[in-house]
Amino acid sequence: MNVLRLALVLTLLGGPQALHMGPQDPNFTENLVNGNWFSIARASNEPKLLRTDSDTMFFIHKTHVTFKAMQFHVHRRVKGRCIPIVLMASKTRRKFQYVLKHAVFMEKADPHRFVTFCVHNRRHRKKTVMVDLLSRTPTAGWDILHTFKSYCRSHGTGLTDIISLTQTDRCLLARP
Repeated sequence: MNVLRLALVLTLLGGPQALHMGPQDPNFTENLVNGNWFSIARASNEPKLLRTDSDTMFFIHKTHVTFKAMQFHVHRRVKGRCIPIVLMASKTRRKFQYVLKHAVFMEKADPHRFVTFCVHNRRHRKKTVMVDLLSRTPTAGWDILHTFKSYCRSHGTGLTDIISLTQTDRCLLARP
């Protein structure tokens, strides 16, 4: 019984990190996600984060991994205009984990097809989770969407908490 309690305590002390292992392919390196991407879907356990006027409504167009950080080249719609922004997330000691303002985890990935990022934050004393699905193409296959939905369910977001970004103006014309 004490072993079970110890395991529970260690898991709880691990915080959100305990849920994240990153891509499972032993040959996978973070540099494989460099390049152009399309925002396909977003999920959150906080519905306000999925609204079009939310601060989190941005579209990732490119990622660039360096030795110490990952850059996210995004566009955000402000007053009808697409504004380019570069977000810099610092690498942590943990593989596939970065810190922006909150913990950013690189999760499921097939670098030629898709990558999933999961963000944990505390907003107003509530733990929030936001998950982004990126694809190398403007749309994603059903197998990728199924993988994304399964991942979201396992991290506390229901199917009603997932939005498709493929029918949204993703500022595609503003891409470099």
